[in-house]
Amino acid sequence: MKNSRGVFWGGILIVIGIVALLRKLNLFYFHWDSVLPYWPVLLILAGILLLVTQKHAPARAFVGILIGLAVFGGIAHRTDRAIDHNRDNWNFNWNDDDDQDQDDNDDQDDNDDENKDEDYEQDRSDNQDDGDNKLKNNSYQYDMQDFIQKANFNLEGGAGSFTMKGNTDKLFEADTKSSVIGFLSNTSINKLANSATVNFKMEDGNVKLNHGELSNKAQIELNDKPVWTIDLGLGAGKGDFDLSNYKVESLKVSTGVADMNIRLGDKLDNSKVDIEAGVASIDLEIPKSAGCEIVLDGALNLTSFDDLEKINDKLYRSPGYDKASKKININFEGGLSKVKIRRY
Repeated sequence: MKNSRGVFWGGILIVIGIVALLRKLNLFYFHWDSVLPYWPVLLILAGILLLVTQKHAPARAFVGILIGLAVFGGIAHRTDRAIDHNRDNWNFNWNDDDDQDQDDNDDQDDNDDENKDEDYEQDRSDNQDDGDNKLKNNSYQYDMQDFIQKANFNLEGGAGSFTMKGNTDKLFEADTKSSVIGFLSNTSINKLANSATVNFKMEDGNVKLNHGELSNKAQIELNDKPVWTIDLGLGAGKGDFDLSNYKVESLKVSTGVADMNIRLGDKLDNSKVDIEAGVASIDLEIPKSAGCEIVLDGALNLTSFDDLEKINDKLYRSPGYDKASKKININFEGGLSKVKIRRY
């Protein structure tokens, strides 16, 4: 079994490497869009080999290679169908019926090749105008109640550009602008616990990148009186979160592919920060008035820590951390991410 796995992974790397090298040398080239639709053939070949070879380890490994290539081909084919190549747009709603409609439209476009460039420029201009006309500007807010001492704010951002800074007399308020989908907000109150919970999320729907530009934006403000527990979920895009004016007891950040800047303050004696990142860039600003500790978990992360001493491979602390009256403790888990701590 061990040798079989070695042959499998070795074969995958050899096949991919040979194809890439030959294409780089211009010795071998074909159009992927002509090949990818036939990826199920690889599964058929794999099934035939399983029936014929029975228990031969090398052959079984080759079957694994075929299956792996079939999975890759299937994913790549579906991804390719989700791209509007003519308009540089991405549509992540992989619905076969929608794809069929797109194919029918493409067939009609092929009949008008003589005016293709002219029509493309006109369509692009029309789409830009329509996009501007369809911008949704909405406002969300919830009044502050005197009894609220603790509050939770939960953001499910999906993809877009998000900003949090400033102070409001409301418990929270947000202004959004979107040309694709809107946002949803609800707030619950617990008078017995003197607390409130604010949930703010993007609606379910198709997320599109129009010529590479994100069209979902939200500017959020919180009240600075409650002690906040903040949960920021951002799949892709950009986030600028200035939390220095808020009493942040706990901050959780979950992100996939995003560029995030987070500024913390020293309003509380202890603040806890948990960050889970995929392929992201996280820039943390920590006040020098607070002791800072960060624990790293993960590999292949790029780090840059101002004024922090290395205790071991996973632990870094600011000078005088143990005696600091105010502390910010950070747990970072990620891979292929860049994390930077800047002291101000």
